[in-house]
Amino acid sequence: MRVLIAAGGTAGHINPALAIAGAIKKGDPAAEIHFAGRREGMEYGLVTKAGYPFHHIEINGFQRKLTPKNIGRNVVAAWHLAISGPRCAAILREVKPDLVIGCGGYVSGPIVRAAA
Repeated sequence: MRVLIAAGGTAGHINPALAIAGAIKKGDPAAEIHFAGRREGMEYGLVTKAGYPFHHIEINGFQRKLTPKNIGRNVVAAWHLAISGPRCAAILREVKPDLVIGCGGYVSGPIVRAAA
């Protein structure tokens, strides 16, 4: 069984995802677990340290307070959201998962939407 888990942003999303991966591996040692997230986020370090394959996707949240700096950030966030569909499709083609799990963080939305 191949599983793709999308989680990112905080340890509150990533650590439960790692626990789910561990439970799956305990039940099925032959299971192939992959993770998707941001390289710049906490998830990259935690997931690679745990020894799971990691697939990078760039995604950001939108800033609600409209300052000149945040407007620039929102343009970048909109761009990342626009290109997330093709990137998610590429990850899904590469991993060919039987199961996709979203554990929270901005990265989960595009991955789970593409998998659906």
